Order: sequence, then C-alpha cells, then structure tokens
Amino acid sequence: MILCTIFKLVFFLYLLSSYKSLPGAYFVRFFTAIFPTLLLPHITGPNTANIKKLQKNRYGCFAHVKMCTYVSPFECDFYLHKSNSTYFEELDFSRSSLMTKILQKLALEKGIPYIPVANVFTNFLKELKPFERYQLTSSILCWDEKWIYVISKFTKKQGTVFCSISLTKYVLKEGRKTVPPRTALEYCGLYNEDVAQISQHNLELLTNDSGFHNTVPLENLEHSYLQI
Repeated sequence: MILCTIFKLVFFLYLLSSYKSLPGAYFVRFFTAIFPTLLLPHITGPNTANIKKLQKNRYGCFAHVKMCTYVSPFECDFYLHKSNSTYFEELDFSRSSLMTKILQKLALEKGIPYIPVANVFTNFLKELKPFERYQLTSSILCWDEKWIYVISKFTKKQGTVFCSISLTKYVLKEGRKTVPPRTALEYCGLYNEDVAQISQHNLELLTNDSGFHNTVPLENLEHSYLQI
C-alpha cells in the first residue's frame, strides 16, 4: 500500500515536471504569451506601458523578450537530450511574444497583422540535458524592404554558454498586401536613423558574413538592448 502511494506520488510529480508536454499545453502557453499584449489592452486601454517603454527608448525596436525554463522529461529524445523539435515549440512562444509587443500599437489601432513565418534556420551547438535550466531570448536583428529577421538564442549558465541559435524570416501582411517593415515600425514610433543604420549593418553581416551557413559572427554580435 505504501509502495503504491509512493509510486503514484512519483508518477504525479513526473507528470507535473513535464507540464509543457501535456495535451493542450501548447495552446495554453501560446495564448498566455500573447494575451496580455493583444487582448488585455481592450479592457485596460490601448495606451499601454509597453508602447510607452518602447517609444521612450531610441532602440526600442530591438528590444528583446526573455524566457527562462528547463528541459522537462517528455521533451527528451532517446539520447536523453532536449529533442530538436521541441526547440521550435519554444520559439513559437518567444517570437510571438516579441512580435506582438513590438507591433502592439499597430495591432491595437489597425488590427492584428498577419505575420507568417517564411523561413527558419536553427544551428544546434550544445545539448540540453533533462531538467537543465536555460534561457531563450528573441529580438529583431534587422529588416529589408520586405522581410523582418528575428534572432533567437538558447543559452545556459546565465547566458554564457550558447546551446542553439535560430534565425526566422517574417513578412507582415494586411490582407494580401505586404506591409514594409519600415512602414510598420514608423507607425509604432520605433523607426529612426540610428536603428536604420544598425539594421543595415546587421543585414550585411547576415547576408555576407553569416546567416544560414555560418552563425559564429551572430553568436559574437553585441545586440542587446532593453528587455520587454
């Protein structure tokens, strides 16, 4: 009887530790990431603290979101490492939180734009083991006339060890019309000459010296501004 009780307790704790992989957990975590940004302001008012914070900082468009979590047992593959596929789930939450916060003014005043993913590249550098804690940060790296490029970094040990780096290419859509990134950022009050120069520099780094064939320059890039 005692062994049965202990077994049930251990099994319950095991399930609890793997809450991220339970049925329906993906949708709960996704809507939790965007609810405060897109839906709550319709109750509290559209002039949000997030918009004020971004517009007050000259480099607001490069603000990053940060998520701290751990590797749950159900996320592991047969090598007892965090499975590659689960990285992309975490990216969904991080990038969605980022883009809705950066474009919050546009979403609240003109309607939520359609922001489809055009391409994702991920370079896996170091494994993450069961129950190991890690951080995921995402920020806009740069843009051109059509695309917005988001950089996401998985790190551990207080952000000092790179585990994985991802590049995501987004496009903004209003119906069937493509919205240029500059137009969207100007509407949100986040475009200026300083950020335009940083974007151009990072775009050249991405296309000429790094990107989808070599991520070392991006791993060493100093691109950390305010946190949102």
